[in-house]
Amino acid sequence: MSKIFKYQPLLIVLPVICALLDLKGLGSIYKYTVAFTCGLILCLVYGRNIRKDVWIVVAAFMFSIAGGWFLSNQRGLEIRFIYGIFFYFIAHLGFLWFAIKNGKINKWVLFVTLIGYLPFFFFMLYPSIDNKLLSFAAFCYLLISCISLAAAAGLRFPMLPKWLFALGIFSLVFSDTIIAFMEFLNYDKYYSLLMMPAYFLSHILITLGLLINYRG
Repeated sequence: MSKIFKYQPLLIVLPVICALLDLKGLGSIYKYTVAFTCGLILCLVYGRNIRKDVWIVVAAFMFSIAGGWFLSNQRGLEIRFIYGIFFYFIAHLGFLWFAIKNGKINKWVLFVTLIGYLPFFFFMLYPSIDNKLLSFAAFCYLLISCISLAAAAGLRFPMLPKWLFALGIFSLVFSDTIIAFMEFLNYDKYYSLLMMPAYFLSHILITLGLLINYRG
């Protein structure tokens, strides 16, 4: 099956189309089809040669879909936001596992991200969150995000797929940062401009990196 796709990186146009359809407001279903299509493409291209670490990335995409559903359907229920964080946390664990399996944590990137995000949490987010469980969940998610970004920067891949994957994780962290501003600091204006494009871009770049790195 995988050998059919001689130009497999071109398949990335499918989730790109799904992302554009959602951003154009043509149906909320497309919000979930981006990650699903990315996972499906990896399964089709890798075929019977699919490794356990790639399966973990596919599973991470599915957990992202679950997290996105809970965040998009809160309906005033704070517990759903916590569920969303939980599923995104599991997704980040998957990306982290893949990166460590194929490299190591870049300690300098980890240091820089923690220097930036720990003060952001303790001086800006923490005072704005009344629910202690939500505060704890947000802190754990912040940590796993920083670690997965540092691990992505330490991938032992050729330059192009490595930085595509790393930029994908960076885009996800960037999107999550906007969510933090929007949910806890009332910066609603950033939602339509940056959050969803960065979220979609993260899945697309991660997938493209793995497609380019595929050896058949």
